[in-house]
Amino acid sequence: MQPTDQMQGTTIERQPEAPTDAAGTPPARDRMPAIFGSFWLDGTEFALDASVILEVVGLPEQLASMPLAPDYMLGLFNLRGTIVPIIDLRRLLGLPDREVTDRKVAIVEDGDVCIGLTIDRTGEVLNIQGAAHVDFRPRDGELKDIVVQGLLKLDDGRRIVQILDPHLLLNLKKVPRAGALARRNHLLGTAHRGQRFNCITFQFGHTTCAIDLRHVEEVMDAPEINDSMLVHDCFIGVTNLRGQIIPVADARNFMGDRASIKSSEVYPPSRKMLVISTEGGLVGVLVYSIDSIMSCFEDEILQFTKLALPRADLIRGCLVNKSDEIILMLDHEVLKRDRMLVDTALRCREVHPGECKSKAARFEGATGARMTFIVFMIETRSALNSQTVSEIISYPKSLLRPPYALDFVDGIINLRGELITLINPRKVYGLPDIDRTGAKVLIFLHDGRKYGILVDSVDEIVNTTANRVSDKMTIKQGGTQLQIVEDDGGCIQSPAHGPVMVLDTDSFLKRCFKKAGGMSLDAKPVA
Repeated sequence: MQPTDQMQGTTIERQPEAPTDAAGTPPARDRMPAIFGSFWLDGTEFALDASVILEVVGLPEQLASMPLAPDYMLGLFNLRGTIVPIIDLRRLLGLPDREVTDRKVAIVEDGDVCIGLTIDRTGEVLNIQGAAHVDFRPRDGELKDIVVQGLLKLDDGRRIVQILDPHLLLNLKKVPRAGALARRNHLLGTAHRGQRFNCITFQFGHTTCAIDLRHVEEVMDAPEINDSMLVHDCFIGVTNLRGQIIPVADARNFMGDRASIKSSEVYPPSRKMLVISTEGGLVGVLVYSIDSIMSCFEDEILQFTKLALPRADLIRGCLVNKSDEIILMLDHEVLKRDRMLVDTALRCREVHPGECKSKAARFEGATGARMTFIVFMIETRSALNSQTVSEIISYPKSLLRPPYALDFVDGIINLRGELITLINPRKVYGLPDIDRTGAKVLIFLHDGRKYGILVDSVDEIVNTTANRVSDKMTIKQGGTQLQIVEDDGGCIQSPAHGPVMVLDTDSFLKRCFKKAGGMSLDAKPVA
């Protein structure tokens, strides 16, 4: 039987024997895989080429949400080091939502693309040799209208299986798989991976993001925001940054996070503002919280399939923290050229020309290398040079507590297999203990060894230059304050809080070693 056109030329029904070329091989476009894997959505059976189905797993309990994603994209999850986007196949195909217990996820890989498809239940492996099938000709339409490439007719036509085309299903830009580069660099060793850099992580709603700290001018508590003619789209007003008027954008609105959450028109005092530079000038970006500072190599930024994201260019990839949470890494090179940010920053400078100062003017007369300090609270505000801090984490949910531990050592942190002593400076200085909700741990390096220091909170990031770091404070106070000042390593000027003491980690650790009687900070000797 010869192929026949049906349904006004939209389908071609074929018998099992495909036409062949002169060498007896079916043309590539006509070849049909022999083995399929089937699955079910309600009472409809679908199938995919078995060669693209890697495995079937349970639906993860937690998914990292994606801003600007279509409604059929549920989020991302970490599958043994590969970042996998999860697609709700029901929504993509326009099927009605319904509760399904124990939903599964089919992990599908085609070339460089890896995604997960939610299914109600698995079917079977189909060997279709000897079965007729109906091919659908290529046609335009919505994604749900074109992903079904044909039908399989089984059991003499009593069983119809719809064939999904992985190439059309993944009708998206393809990006490298996550693990390949990381594995290659792991084999080469860290000596070939370049220098580590710090990222600051923050939340703006349902999504946690990160940005290279080198591209953040300042981090501070949300300032007073004033109405302005510049309010539009994601911008909510302007603020006075030490004489410079800059526009302020809401990160949630800018990133297109539409999930239901408390109205972003209300900005509680706990909110933070990141100040970033664009080609048009400085812009303030409001976020809900600053979570941590992570240290990483470039190859630790994992790639993933950026499914139909209208602003996929904003996202460099993902980081995975020690809690296996997925964090979206933003691309500052794209942000600084973003047309909306650039244009608004330029208009702000035009509207407020007498009040604006360029970045160069703010640092006029400054010399020396740029330095970044992390400002934190331990009864009073102190700071650490970010170059000495490898990362900042939340207070661990669990700690190793060795026997005979020193009273000022809260325990040992198991940080990705590395054991780090956690020092509580409140106990070192004889200060009262406080509730540790929201407490942070700064991991810093001293003489080749890492230590953790417990702080009440991380308040801001201050950028300055070497010549603006003052010598030790000359004002001495009695009691506990005297002890703290004795560990003074200099002073910086915080735009929000004025003078802030830089903690001298050498002096601080000497104090700890002295309290430990010169013994290891991990434990006391057995009596």
